[in-house]
Amino acid sequence: MATTRADLVAALVEAMPQYISAAVRYQIAVADQLGMPVTDIHAIGALLEIGPAGVRRLADVIGMTTGAVTRLVDRLERAGFVRREPDPADRRRVVVQVVPERVADVSRYYEPMGDRWQQQVATYTDSQLEFLVEFLRQGRGSAQAETTALRTNGRPHATRRRGA
Repeated sequence: MATTRADLVAALVEAMPQYISAAVRYQIAVADQLGMPVTDIHAIGALLEIGPAGVRRLADVIGMTTGAVTRLVDRLERAGFVRREPDPADRRRVVVQVVPERVADVSRYYEPMGDRWQQQVATYTDSQLEFLVEFLRQGRGSAQAETTALRTNGRPHATRRRGA
């Protein structure tokens, strides 16, 4: 184990992308078990995070075109994972929301990981848990800021440019 602060920082910098890659591979494995594209799993997760949303909002969150998200929502609706309902704020619009009973079909694949995390965090002190919560919240904010920066200053999301 690393002993100096520099060693600890280096170990963290090395471990973080490895953790993220493992988490992405886990998402792909769950999607494979469900026979779904991983983007569909991400869309369900996004809807659980942001609540009912229109196709444009969902497209912005997951980084896809509205046309692609419309097809994604069509698939999820046919499979019973989401439903379209009138937007309570504007009855001319439609929002997409998850069907809780069907989310349970997805959630069961995450339960073993949740159990592992429960066992792991049970050994941590309150101050360690407070640190982890803050680290994850700040990390989420950083990831969101960098995603926005890439989409604003780099190649726009979900587009294909000829010759690019």
